[in-house]
Amino acid sequence: MSDAERAETANPALRAGDLIDQMFTLWILPHIERSNLDVSREQIAQAVVILHPNGAPEVLLNDQAELVAKAKVRGAVAAGEPVTTKNVEQVSALRPANVPPSAGWIAFALLPGSGIMVAFDFRYNRDRAAELLDRAQEFLATGCEALAAGRIGPSVETALAAGELAITAIASLQNVIHKGRNSHGARQAWLNSYTHVGNGTPDWYKAMRHLLEARPSARYGDPQGRDLPTATELAEFLAHVDDLVQYAIQQAADHDFEDS
Repeated sequence: MSDAERAETANPALRAGDLIDQMFTLWILPHIERSNLDVSREQIAQAVVILHPNGAPEVLLNDQAELVAKAKVRGAVAAGEPVTTKNVEQVSALRPANVPPSAGWIAFALLPGSGIMVAFDFRYNRDRAAELLDRAQEFLATGCEALAAGRIGPSVETALAAGELAITAIASLQNVIHKGRNSHGARQAWLNSYTHVGNGTPDWYKAMRHLLEARPSARYGDPQGRDLPTATELAEFLAHVDDLVQYAIQQAADHDFEDS
């Protein structure tokens, strides 16, 4: 499953019934039982399950589950005029009205005349990821400036920092937290596994591995460390780190409805 997965049942490859069955089995029916609600499955026309990164999922049913839909309407609708199901020709997208950016979610709605639609976004911690990626871009820019000025050591250090921030951001979207600021090996191993299954190019891991191995020489002048890369090699590593950062930015981006 990709990091920024989001889909509606407009995609024929998806089975809305299976997803809804899972929603009821995993979250909705246990919520009804715990809350002693007098409601049957047939009485639930829409639902939202908010998946908080820490703590229990939050289940909202019917009127509690506020949803926003992207719809094509029949004919002209005057400004301020209410839009009803009679006006709606097609619904192409669905999302909850209010979900914190740190949480994932899954929702469904019974749309009169359009059937059932399911949508989900299983990304967590998008707010934190955005902060990390702002800093990653700053370190990357500094690394490029240092390379242009011939300062290879500082360029290696800042390029490595930029890449590690991007890795941390991508992992956090899956609610994977690498504890400890010195977990270089854990982040590298995670990136290797992530790219190995086709989520990105292996060049990201190779570049990050070279940068990490060169860090003792770059930062401390350690003669036991890997030799500093040449300017040409470092430019290539920086290009791969830039690609990694841009990928992470795309993964963490807001997937709100596009204007049509």
